[in-house]
Amino acid sequence: MKAKLQKQLAYRYKEKKHYKHVIIVPDEAITELGWKGGQELDLVVRNGKLIVELRTKEPPTSEK
Repeated sequence: MKAKLQKQLAYRYKEKKHYKHVIIVPDEAITELGWKGGQELDLVVRNGKLIVELRTKEPPTSEK
C-alpha cells in the first residue's frame, strides 16, 4: 500500500507564500484502521520515520 505527499499553498501573507502538506492515504488503509474523517491524529517522528496514531487522551512523547 502506498501514500502520496502533496505540498499545497495554504495562504500568502506580505508577499510570502505559506504551505501545508497533505498525505493522501488510500481508502482501504483507513477502513482497515477503522478511522473516520475528522478524527484527530498524533504524529511522532522516531528514527527517521513518521508514526501516525489515533489521538488518545494524553499526547505522545517524542523519542529521539
